[in-house]
Amino acid sequence: MQKKAFTLIELLLVVVIIGVIYGLVIGSMKKMGNKEENLDFLSLPVFLKSLHQNNRVALTCIDNCRSCGLYIDGEKVRDIPPFMRDERRLSFWRFDANLGAQELRFTPLFDEDNREFDVCFNFEIFEDGSSSEMIVETKKYSYDYRGLTQKVAQYDSLQELEESRQVELQEVLQ
Repeated sequence: MQKKAFTLIELLLVVVIIGVIYGLVIGSMKKMGNKEENLDFLSLPVFLKSLHQNNRVALTCIDNCRSCGLYIDGEKVRDIPPFMRDERRLSFWRFDANLGAQELRFTPLFDEDNREFDVCFNFEIFEDGSSSEMIVETKKYSYDYRGLTQKVAQYDSLQELEESRQVELQEVLQ
C-alpha cells in the first residue's frame, strides 16, 4: 500500500505561489498608502475625489504651505505631506470673465482654542460634488482648477492660461 504525500517540488511550488501573491498584495497596499506622497497640483482633485462620499473634503495648508491637513466635514483627520514645499513662489487666482485673473485670498482657519492660522492653500470638494475653482501659479507652471468635471489644465504661464480662457469665453458668446 502506498502512502499519498506531497513531494518536495509540490511543496516548494506552493510556497513560491504564496510568496508571489503576498508580494503583489503588499505592493498594492503600499501604493495605496503612497497616494499622499505622490500628490501634486495635477493629481490633487483625483486624490480628494477618492475620499469624497457625500461629505465635505478639503486639503488645507497653513504656515506658509509647510503644514497641510486633510479635513472631512470640517474635522482634521490626518496630516498630509505638503506637496508644494519645493515651490518658492505660489500665487492663487480666480478668473473673472470681465477682469481676467484676480488675486484669491483664503479664509483664515481657527482651531478649537480660537487661534487664527493664515491659510496659504485650500482645495475643497463640497457635499454636492462640486469643488473649488481657482488658478494656481507656480514658478514653472499655472494650473487651472475648473471643477471635478474637467481635468486640471497645465499652462506654461498665467498669461497663456488667461488667453485660453478668453478664447473659450469668446467661443461661448458667439
